[in-house]
Amino acid sequence: MAFDGLLMHKLIEEINLKIQGGRIDKIHQPEKDELTLKIRSGGINFSFFISVDASIPYFSLTEERRENPDNPPMFCMLMRKHLTNGKINRFYQIRHERIAILEILSKNELGDLELKNIIIEIMGKHSNIIVTREDGVIIDSIKRISPDMSRIRSVLPGLRYEQIQSNKVPLSGNWQEHLMTLPSEMPILKALYSTIEGFSPTIAKYLLTQSGIFHDLKRAELTQDHLITLTNQIKKIETLLKTSNHCGYIYYDSHNIMQDFYFIPDLHEAFEYKTFESLAHATEKFYTERNLALKIHQRTADLKKSILIKRDRAKSKLQKLRLELDSAENADHYKVAGELILANIYQIQKGTNKIELLNYYMDPPEPVTIDLDVRLDATQNAQLYFKKYAKSKTALEELAVQIDATQWDIQYLDSILSQLELSEDSKTIQEIRQELAEQGIIKSRQYKGRKKDSKKQGYRQFRSSDGYAIFVGKNNMQNDYLTTKIASNKDIWLHTKIIPGSHVIIRTEGQEPPERTLEEAGMLAAYYSNARASENVPVDYTFVRYVTKPNGAKPGMVIYTHNKTLYITPDEAALKTLISKED
Repeated sequence: MAFDGLLMHKLIEEINLKIQGGRIDKIHQPEKDELTLKIRSGGINFSFFISVDASIPYFSLTEERRENPDNPPMFCMLMRKHLTNGKINRFYQIRHERIAILEILSKNELGDLELKNIIIEIMGKHSNIIVTREDGVIIDSIKRISPDMSRIRSVLPGLRYEQIQSNKVPLSGNWQEHLMTLPSEMPILKALYSTIEGFSPTIAKYLLTQSGIFHDLKRAELTQDHLITLTNQIKKIETLLKTSNHCGYIYYDSHNIMQDFYFIPDLHEAFEYKTFESLAHATEKFYTERNLALKIHQRTADLKKSILIKRDRAKSKLQKLRLELDSAENADHYKVAGELILANIYQIQKGTNKIELLNYYMDPPEPVTIDLDVRLDATQNAQLYFKKYAKSKTALEELAVQIDATQWDIQYLDSILSQLELSEDSKTIQEIRQELAEQGIIKSRQYKGRKKDSKKQGYRQFRSSDGYAIFVGKNNMQNDYLTTKIASNKDIWLHTKIIPGSHVIIRTEGQEPPERTLEEAGMLAAYYSNARASENVPVDYTFVRYVTKPNGAKPGMVIYTHNKTLYITPDEAALKTLISKED
């Protein structure tokens, strides 16, 4: 991903045209490393989003609605105090560095106007949002950097802002001379993006390809002709930067998965690209999906780890229980031994440690050797074997119960893992976390502002092509609520066969739904399961009246009868149509 200084130049230019002169209405901090400014400019509302997450730092105008915490963080409160109703003078970049400055005119505590800056540094793990006064004194930053954390510079309230120094040469400068001073063995690719301000490896690769220069060519092998060709190509980039064209391009691989975006259409020859009239729109689309996936991964990583550990333990326990069951199932020989001893009691003397007897339970009868306790007489040895037999019979019953319970535990944990993989928002994850706490699987936490009946809301609601309502649970609590509370006995219940997934309900209103509606509901059941990328996914369906929840069963765990099975291969176009109709 090339969110480099050149892309920032074009993006800032476009955003500035839209928000310059506007006023900041609202400020939110959705996450500890994110900030959203609601700006009113030219009679239009804009949402300016900044992320300084170390893994995916960027900024852009956005239409995405993000969840905000009930209690705003301190940095957000401070931003509101200093910048709400502030007028945006301009949004600009420091040369082609990855540093953008939002210059804002706002009132201070005395009601006097003063200039403040929001400095946005997009520098990987060093990315930051820093608020300063006009004189450069730091008011605060979203990430405070103490002397213990960095020897390069500190970022703390009251200190003067210091820009991280770069030894790169401006695009229009004498970069050729600087390039030739680099180590002779350095690959030209690295030499190029290490020399020119605003360059990333991506744009350096593009320029070398356009110039017909191998990427692994050593700096010492660079000829004067190479330099001339590179200079001409870089002049084309300079010209492109000066145009008023603000188109953006997203590049897709052969699987239609987004791989990169930029303001040059032919940046990646191996990928197809889609054109957006706005670079900000392309930026938003690319990063919104990447950012969502990243946040979901971060929020679920600890849960997945805990669940995987518990599932592995449950599987190990199941294996041991089955070994014990195999041993207990061979307990009939204890009963046979006891009866053979009693049948031959006259032959057995106390003090004998073993005896060979004819086993008349076999056809034909065969001799069998029976171990004896030398301290016991024949009758006592027989009773000892009968006790072992009785104990084994009891163990069989207990082991069967334990094995059944452990299998349900594994199935339940698999369903949780599936739901975490399919989670699309923080509320769903929070509900799963709460469910696990209630089940004693993770440590309990305080859920401020979270009502226990939150499971009654938030499940997915779709409309079939024939107009039937289809409900899909996002987690086990919602699955339970849909199946046992929302659905009527005449509704149809669907679930992937022996595959973790969501409960799906077709609201029939007492009517028999058309085959197309049944297939669409089956498609949703397959899509919201572990088999979403598979073909011929088996989906069981039955009336809700045949679905029951065993006493004491964990959330989402049910048994059902009178079922039939559909075999579904999710159709991408049909799914998009269905999902677009989600209420």
